[in-house]
Amino acid sequence: MSSLFAFLRKAFSLGFTLLFILSGAFSSSSSVTKGAIVPERELAYPFSDGAAFCQGITTDGTFFYGTGCMKYLNYNAIVKINAETGEIVKINDMCLPADVVEKGYAHLGDCAYHDGKIYAACETFFFKNPAIMVFDAETLDFIEYHVLPDEGRGNGHIPWVCVKDGTVYYTQAREVDEVRMLRLDDFTFSGSVRMDKTVTKITGGDVLNGKLYLSSNDGASEKITYAVDLETGETTEAFVRDMGNVFTETEGLSITEGEGGTVFHYLDVAIVSKAVIRTYVLRA
Repeated sequence: MSSLFAFLRKAFSLGFTLLFILSGAFSSSSSVTKGAIVPERELAYPFSDGAAFCQGITTDGTFFYGTGCMKYLNYNAIVKINAETGEIVKINDMCLPADVVEKGYAHLGDCAYHDGKIYAACETFFFKNPAIMVFDAETLDFIEYHVLPDEGRGNGHIPWVCVKDGTVYYTQAREVDEVRMLRLDDFTFSGSVRMDKTVTKITGGDVLNGKLYLSSNDGASEKITYAVDLETGETTEAFVRDMGNVFTETEGLSITEGEGGTVFHYLDVAIVSKAVIRTYVLRA
C-alpha cells in the first residue's frame, strides 16, 4: 500500500510540476521586505518529492524532517533529509497506522524535533479530536499519539506544534488570539497566553528567547512572521517575506541556534509545483 501511494504521489504531482514549469508560474524568487533576517540558502524539490513534506519542517541540526499530506487521499508522510546535501534519505509514506486513520485522522501539519522524536500536529477530517502524533526520528516509525485535552482543543484545528523546555506549544489556524500549552511529560493542558492582537492562517511556529514566532500564510505574495511575547502576549510583525507570486504558500517554521548564529528555516510550497526549504540568518 505504501508503494502504491508513493507511485500515485509521483504520478499526480509530476503532471502538475510539468504544467507549471512550462507556464513559468513559479519563476519568481523570494525576498525579505521587513525584519532582520538575511537569506542564506534554498533547497528546492519538485512536488513529486515535496508532496511528502509539504506541511511542516523541523531539524536536529544534522537532518531536516518534514511532514506532508494529501487529505482527501488519506495520504500522510514523514521525510528525513540530509541538511548539508539536501538529499532525501528516508520517506515513510502512509506513516499513520490503519487504526489511527480509522479514527478520522487525515492531515499532518507542522512538526517539531525533540530528544530523538518528531512531534507532528494532526487534525481529523472534521476537526473533532486534534492530536499530536509522535515518530521515531531515526527510523521515522510511528510511536504513539496524544489527543488534545478538552480545554485545549479550541475549534479543532492544530496546524503546528513546537516543543521547548518540557512544554508543547500550539495554536489553532484561523482567528488566533491565544497560544496554548501542554506539559510534555503527560500532555495535560498547562495554560495559555492571550495575544494582544488576532492573527490568522497560522501554519508554523517555534520558540526563541521567550518569544514564539508564528509563520502566517495570510495575504497575497507577502507572508508575515509574527513574534509573540510569551509573558505579556504582545504580538508584533517580526519579518515579512515576499514570495514573488501569489501561488506560493508558507508552511512550517523551525529555528536553530549554533556557531553561525540564529537561523530560521521555512518551508514554502509553490502549489503543486515544488517545495522549498529556505534558510535565513538572523542579523545581530
